[in-house]
Amino acid sequence: MNSRLISVKSLDDILRCINIASLLELSGWPKPGNVHRSKDFESTRFEHFLAGISAIQPNFRLFCERIYEDLDKDETDYRCIKLGQFFESSSYQMMQWQQGGNVLLGHILILAPLVATSIICFKQKLLNLVKFKEILKKIIDDTTINDTISLYKAIDICNPGGLGKIDKYDLHDDNSINEIKKDEITLKKIFELSKNYDLISREYSTNFSIILNEGLPYYLNTYETYKDINIATVHTFLKVLSNHTDTLIMRKSGLINAIMVSKAADRVLKLGGIATKNGMKSVLKLDKKLRIKNGLMNPGTTADIIAGIIFCALLFGLRF
Repeated sequence: MNSRLISVKSLDDILRCINIASLLELSGWPKPGNVHRSKDFESTRFEHFLAGISAIQPNFRLFCERIYEDLDKDETDYRCIKLGQFFESSSYQMMQWQQGGNVLLGHILILAPLVATSIICFKQKLLNLVKFKEILKKIIDDTTINDTISLYKAIDICNPGGLGKIDKYDLHDDNSINEIKKDEITLKKIFELSKNYDLISREYSTNFSIILNEGLPYYLNTYETYKDINIATVHTFLKVLSNHTDTLIMRKSGLINAIMVSKAADRVLKLGGIATKNGMKSVLKLDKKLRIKNGLMNPGTTADIIAGIIFCALLFGLRF
């Protein structure tokens, strides 16, 4: 896996990877419990996700162009990347262009550092996965207090239910921003504090280990096995869900329910997932069961992780 090389030839190619990754994650069918092409929630439809994905593409373009132009070829100080600024501006546009609520904050948080890393690797011609991981870690290490403040503003715009309960820096406490400034809480630090409550935070605090060390090789191997991009997407979703309890379910419905869903994902995957008749029947049954509570049992954080996995697969050469 480490021998694979970034295969893009231009900034436009990276932008294509971003867009395709979000669209493939959304169109994966049937990812149990998610909004997908044949099932909506009461107030959030498939089309809301399509609108959100389209709305943030100009933000990604500006983000990519700014990083490419502002960073010198050999620069290693990444504070100027301003991940938080991107979170805030993208969240605003995502909410402006559809009325289904927060549909993509997770995509925004997951994709931004991966995209920034890809821009730097492309410009500096550091094209292997080892260098990609090194630069990604440095980007997260170099995040600032302002990034954290902008993250809180983005969350306030989206009103998604938070990153988990952090007593001192609670998202709903008006004094949190002052505490963040006083204690000099960088983006890296805030994600470390919330890693036990939020899978995206855990990715930031472990250098995106699920995406790069588990999900990416599994996705690529699954595609090679079946030559079917939808099977690769859905099976990787089930695999990640079976290995990691979904923290959105944990926050909305409790740990016991989250564990139950992970065990169910493991069972249907062992039946062959959507690649077999019995597996597909079980996946559809699980999907129906999870949507009884209208989103309270939605493995939405797992879906965000999958978007990052697909982006990396495309970046490193997957074409279908």
